[in-house]
Amino acid sequence: MRVRKAVLKALKAHERGMSYADIASGPGAGIKPAQLRETLTQLVRSGQATEHPPGHFAALSARGEVTGRLSVNPRGYGFVASTAGDVYIAGRDMHGAMHGDTVVARLFQRTKGLGQSGEVLRVEERANDRIVGRFDKQGRMAIVTPTDRRIQGDVFVGRAGFGGAVTGQIVVVRVTQFASPGQAAQGVVEEVLGLETDPGVDVEIVIREHGLRAVFPNAVEDAAAAIPEKVGAPEPGRVDLRELLTVTIDPVDARDFDDAISLESRDGGWRLWVHIADVSHYVEWGSTIDQEAVQRATSVYLVDRVLPMLPERLSNGICSLNPGVDRFTMTIEFDLDKIGDVRAHRLYPSVIRSDHRLDYEAVEQMLERGTGWPDDETRTLLTEFRVCAAALGKLRLDRGGLDFESVEPKVWLDPSGKPLQVTLHERTVATNMIEEAMIAANEVVARHMRDAEAPMVYRIHEDPDPDALAAIAPVLKEFDYPVKDIGSASPRTFQKLIAFAAKRPERLLMNSLLLRALQRARYVDYLDSHFGLASDAYCHFTSPIRRYPDLIVHRLLKAQLTKTLDRGPVAAMVGELEWLADHSSFMEREADSAEKDSVKVKLTELMANHLGEVFPGIISGVTSHGAYVQLDNTAEGLVHVSRMKDDYYEFDGERFLLRGSHTGKTWRLGQEVQVRITEAIISDRRIEMEWA
Repeated sequence: MRVRKAVLKALKAHERGMSYADIASGPGAGIKPAQLRETLTQLVRSGQATEHPPGHFAALSARGEVTGRLSVNPRGYGFVASTAGDVYIAGRDMHGAMHGDTVVARLFQRTKGLGQSGEVLRVEERANDRIVGRFDKQGRMAIVTPTDRRIQGDVFVGRAGFGGAVTGQIVVVRVTQFASPGQAAQGVVEEVLGLETDPGVDVEIVIREHGLRAVFPNAVEDAAAAIPEKVGAPEPGRVDLRELLTVTIDPVDARDFDDAISLESRDGGWRLWVHIADVSHYVEWGSTIDQEAVQRATSVYLVDRVLPMLPERLSNGICSLNPGVDRFTMTIEFDLDKIGDVRAHRLYPSVIRSDHRLDYEAVEQMLERGTGWPDDETRTLLTEFRVCAAALGKLRLDRGGLDFESVEPKVWLDPSGKPLQVTLHERTVATNMIEEAMIAANEVVARHMRDAEAPMVYRIHEDPDPDALAAIAPVLKEFDYPVKDIGSASPRTFQKLIAFAAKRPERLLMNSLLLRALQRARYVDYLDSHFGLASDAYCHFTSPIRRYPDLIVHRLLKAQLTKTLDRGPVAAMVGELEWLADHSSFMEREADSAEKDSVKVKLTELMANHLGEVFPGIISGVTSHGAYVQLDNTAEGLVHVSRMKDDYYEFDGERFLLRGSHTGKTWRLGQEVQVRITEAIISDRRIEMEWA
């Protein structure tokens, strides 16, 4: 770290930058070339320096420049996530950069009351040279129009690059020349997915749009196949907990189980064990499996399939805490008093044998009806766990933690992929029990690593942006919500708003609006607070099968416990934490977006079977071009102003409503309405409606 600081300090002192030779003979004197190269790579990757031209380095802050990953909104603008915060980039200022690219941006002079903005100077690293789009042959050339609205501009394909595609098909094109001012992108067709109406193509489009990896390379599968199917003899230091009553509680259709719990009542409180799959025992930093896991960074749960972070032999096999088999775990054992406060904790590697694989629905019925228990011991565990989790939840809420309400749609498909129906999943007592235990475990690990002053990847949630809060203030006022100044809102203010909305028809909409006004939680390699949980130290530790940051934390914790942070593969990983945290945050957003898009395409297909039918809904958005309405099944569509024939409607941007210029009639956010489905364009994931 001292080398890195010395190099960065020297770069900041030289506004025009330094050559590699200058650095090697100056601040890098005496440093091995490989280590110096790695230091410079980390500085460039983290956005603190730039290499341009090759071999010449400069501190970006000295130039009023930042580097970071560009995220583009379908409406054409984007943001660069950088060390200076999010930088707004207008569509005209992207200069050929595409969604996901790592770019260098020049900062504009900041305008009071507005966020930081800038323009892209150049692309440091392209995120993807493959684009999915619609093929349209036009003579001796063709145009591929991206299906992903975040990618601006078409790709031109010469006759030799058609790859057998015909007009109307969805193709994957490899870009051979990226767009630049005055020059369109060019490419060749690499893969023909088929027509948009072909079974499975709709979700394949989503996978390609988000750059997801659907198939594991042969080398990764071979490496996974070499891992034994059964755990070996526990090594010294691994605590044997196989005689401890242990259960997993997951969704009914879950296939991998990375967390389990045990609980005993003790001294008026509880001893809670949270056991997490010890994936790090099998996946070492830098290994073949790990390199693929880094790229994926997360499992992705699409409407019709799961794209796992780890091969199935690990995710559903040796790492999954299946019942009746021995599994290696990392255990967080903590003593709680009757109000849920942690009085003591122990962290250690362990071996367990899960007694029961339970699901949320079954546990909910057991607790509600008092019947269906597998045995008396499990009944005692679950009834006590309910009380314990309630204490943990109350303690979290008392300190200002937030509990947003939401509904998750589950689209059921037939074997060919056609949507049949939608069921809605809301939070229940059973889901809350597991959530509270996992939050508590994550906090214990984060605080342990903080107190040890060890390298770490934390999960942070920054305070809300006052400008974003100001945008929803008129909506709250319109609905008569009890808040005077939301611009400086604390978590407790949000608590009051959520509680006020709880019994109102716009309950879910208001929760969604408040959630959108907050910053997104993200991964970083430094300590900061978590606004939504009102926590001073938080991390993700409890899902290493499906989240790469959790796997990182497992390795760091193990190394800290054994005092080997400065040795072996973990020491090499520590130097990459900043980049790994940033990459994991980006891939988390991509996965979340892909999951929603896959559901949206099936909801659109489902509603295409109901053209002309009338449904109740609630106005979920109002813009100058119309009102968005969300149906009870969460499908959302637009009533365009051109379909509002009874008057000429004008948009009131402050109050989020449309008002008829002659009648004074209004359509406002949160209003309950009846709509008729007029059109459902599956390829665009777009539903058109009219007032019924």
